[in-house]
Formats: sequence, structure tokens, C-alpha cells
Amino acid sequence: MDKQLIEGKLAVCPDKPNCVNTEYADLAPISYAKLRADQAWNTLQVIIKAQGGEIKKVEQSYLWATFTSSLFKFTDDVEARLETENKRIHLRSASRVGYYDFNANKKRLQKIIEEATSKID
Repeated sequence: MDKQLIEGKLAVCPDKPNCVNTEYADLAPISYAKLRADQAWNTLQVIIKAQGGEIKKVEQSYLWATFTSSLFKFTDDVEARLETENKRIHLRSASRVGYYDFNANKKRLQKIIEEATSKID
């Protein structure tokens, strides 16, 4: 499964509660006003790995990682888009299967955003 940007943005979430996307106002994106873009991008990668993510693809302004749940081994996809013009990083987290995720994707992004904000800002 190869992920990518669609017309320069992260994919829109389907009409299911198991997907969250900062690109479309579900949560606020990461702001990195005080760092260079490459520093913020590298910090995000360290945070994703530290929180159990496996980075599958990293490009200049796009990242795709997976997280696997410990109990049922469900895989969730996390994507990020570096927006250099506004000094933000947009994130999307979505379950591959099912309909409801008990807010796992929202909690994951909140945790990533919170840690990134504390390290970047």
C-alpha cells in the first residue's frame, strides 16, 4: 500500500469516525515557527518512532508511517505533509479496517502534536 499526496494535500477522511486530519480542521496542525523546516521534519520523525510508529516512506514534504495495535494487530496509517510556506506540519491518521476506533487515531495525533509542540515551539 503506497501512500501519497493528492493534489498537494493529504487525502480527505472518509465518512467514518476512524480518521482524523489536520488538513481539514479536525485538529490544529503542528506549527514550527521557531525552527527550520528540516529540523521540524526530523523532530516529527523521531516522535513517530518513539511512539511506536514504523516509518514507511519519507520525502521532502511527505511522510507515511504505520502503527500496529498491540492486542488485535490492526494497522493504522499516519501521514504528514510539511507546509513550508506557513511553517506547519499537517497530519492524518486513519484505520485501515473497521468503522469505529474508540478515538485511537484522534488520541494518537493529539499525542504527536502535543509532544511536537513541546519540542518545536
